[in-house]
Amino acid sequence: MGLFSPITLEDRPSILRYLRYYPENESSECTFSNMFLWSEPDKIEWTVREGSLLIHTITQTGIPCMMMAFSQPERMCETLESAIDVMRERGELFRMCSLPSWYVSRMESCSPGRFIFEREPHHDDYIYETSALIGLAGRNLHAKRNHINKFNGLFQGRYAYESYNMSMFAECVDAYIRWLEEHGETPELCAERKSVERALRHADELGLKGGVVRIDGKVEAFTIGERITSDMALIHVEKANIGVPGLFSVINQMFLENAFPDTMWVNREEDMGLEGLRRAKRSYKPSRMIEKYGAKLSENYG
Repeated sequence: MGLFSPITLEDRPSILRYLRYYPENESSECTFSNMFLWSEPDKIEWTVREGSLLIHTITQTGIPCMMMAFSQPERMCETLESAIDVMRERGELFRMCSLPSWYVSRMESCSPGRFIFEREPHHDDYIYETSALIGLAGRNLHAKRNHINKFNGLFQGRYAYESYNMSMFAECVDAYIRWLEEHGETPELCAERKSVERALRHADELGLKGGVVRIDGKVEAFTIGERITSDMALIHVEKANIGVPGLFSVINQMFLENAFPDTMWVNREEDMGLEGLRRAKRSYKPSRMIEKYGAKLSENYG
């Protein structure tokens, strides 16, 4: 396979074959589900070249770049050469984006000094202890407990949590449209809508789990996630009616408690450099961050 192609559901087995060479990878971007969900707005395409999986995308600023490239670990250096060659053939400057620290270390080991790495803090993943987000114990999460207590006081006997299934698709899309109207239909959110609808429509095929919270029978919050390692869950989507006090805290807690209680960690993805999203993610007191980097060739390598 030499040409890049858009990612389709039918590509899942072929792409997973390469991603499974690194079962310890906790990064949110390079899961099949994430790439499929965002393939259209982020123009994500893939190919296999000389036994290496290459993933090409366009950044929000319009810059072409490669995401992590995958092959057997012992072939990492050859895989990087393939990525460099392909971008040159396309007439593009070599760039890689959203690289976690472990991948950066492997790149540097392949060719010390060949690559220049730059921090991309807006792509950093927020990692939390699952048990902490379920139990909400301690002073740090006191405010979240108060939010849930307030919600319970207002809606006791009027709300219910349910696991997501396709019969709820239209209700969840309606809930998302209401959320979108509250936030304003910016280009970024319109692009997100396609990804959210894909997650809801193809949850079963992608191996995703979901949950909804109904109030007086109406879906007011929903979320979608998956297990990405033996001990980590990843949250792809979480939306709630912002006019309902404590609802975000409730859907967050109840989903983890029902879908992923046996995981140690939960990855809630990046903040995209948005201050409001950053504050929200920090308010849950992350245990650690997965730092991300961009890479380019040093001037000595041209």
